[in-house]
Amino acid sequence: MFLALPVIALLISFAILFSLCRPRYLTSKTTNAGKISIIIPARDEEHNITKLLTSIRSQPIQPLEILVIDDQSTDQTVEMACELGATVISGKEMPVGWKGKTWACQQGAAAAVGEWYLYLDADITLLENGLAKLAALTSINAIHSICPFHKIQRPYEQLSAFFNTITLAGVDTFAATPSSQGTLFGQVLLIHRDHYHNAGGHEAVRDEILENFQFAQRLKAQKHDVNLYLGKGAVEMRMFPQGLAQLTSSWKKGFLAGAAQSPKRALLTTSLWLTGGMMLIVAFTLIPFANAAFLSATLLCSFCYGILSFFCFRLAGNFSILTALLFPIPLLFYQILFFKALLDQKKGVKATWKGRIID
Repeated sequence: MFLALPVIALLISFAILFSLCRPRYLTSKTTNAGKISIIIPARDEEHNITKLLTSIRSQPIQPLEILVIDDQSTDQTVEMACELGATVISGKEMPVGWKGKTWACQQGAAAAVGEWYLYLDADITLLENGLAKLAALTSINAIHSICPFHKIQRPYEQLSAFFNTITLAGVDTFAATPSSQGTLFGQVLLIHRDHYHNAGGHEAVRDEILENFQFAQRLKAQKHDVNLYLGKGAVEMRMFPQGLAQLTSSWKKGFLAGAAQSPKRALLTTSLWLTGGMMLIVAFTLIPFANAAFLSATLLCSFCYGILSFFCFRLAGNFSILTALLFPIPLLFYQILFFKALLDQKKGVKATWKGRIID
C-alpha cells in the first residue's frame, strides 16, 4: 500500500506537461520601431529604471518615444529617467476607483503619439535585438503579450519557481491543444492604439488588481486575436531585487485573483502537479514506518519529479537544478503563502504595495 504512494504521485505530476509542452518564443525581427511609443508606469523604481532605459537605448533600432509615467515617486526615479533621455510625465493625483498602475497606464496612452503602444514594467530588461523582435509583431494584426524570462541572481529568488511556472501554465496557451487566449501577461503588452481605445483602455479596468485578465476579456469580446509568447532571448525581468519581503508581498497581492481567472483545465493540470509534489513530501514522512523498497521508490520518484519540475521551471527563468531537486522547499513556500493569502482574505486583511492598500 505504501509503495503505491510515490508512484501515483509521480504519475499524476506529469499532467503539467500538457499545459507547457508547446512554448512559443519571439524569433523574427525588424529594422524599424518608429511606430512604437514605449510607456513605462513607474512608482519608486530607482532600482530598476536605469537598467531598463539603458537596455532600450542600447538597441540597434529605437522607438518613436519613451514615456515614463511617474506615479508620484518619492525616490530618484524621475531624475534617473530624465538623465537617460526619457520623456517623464508627472502623474496626476489618482482618482477614486482607480488602481495605481491602471491610472499611470491610462495617462501614458493619453500622451503617446505612436501607432502602437508598448507597455513595459519598470523591472524589464530588453536583450540584444529584443526591441526588433517586438517591433516585428506590429506586422500582425493582433495584440501581443510577452512573459519575460525571470533572471535569478540571489538564492531567495529561487522560491519563485512554482509561482512563475504556474503563471505560464495558467494561461493555457502553451498547452498541447491551446485554448482561446483569455488573458495577457501584465509586464509586456504591445497593442495598436485603435484596439486599445476601442476596448476602453485602462479606464475600462481601472479598479482591477490584475487588470491584464479583465482587459484581455474585453479584447476577446471584440474578436481581437491575442498572441502570447515567452520572453527568453528577448525580454527578461529581475522581479525582487529588494529581498524576500518584496517577493512575498508581490506574489500575495494577486494570488487568489489570478487563480480565479485561470481556465479550469489549467487549474487541473497545475493542481495535479502540486498535489504530486505534496504526496512525495508525505511519502518522506512515512519512510520510518516502511521498508527499503518504499524508500527506494520514494527517492527515485522524487528525483524524477525534480527533473520534471526543472524542465518546467526553465521555461519561466534560470532556476537551478538544485531548486528542482530540493522541490519540497519552494513547494512548501508556495503552499504556505497561498493559504496565508486565503486566510488574510477571509479575515479582510488588505494587502499593500508600495505604500498603497490593495483591495
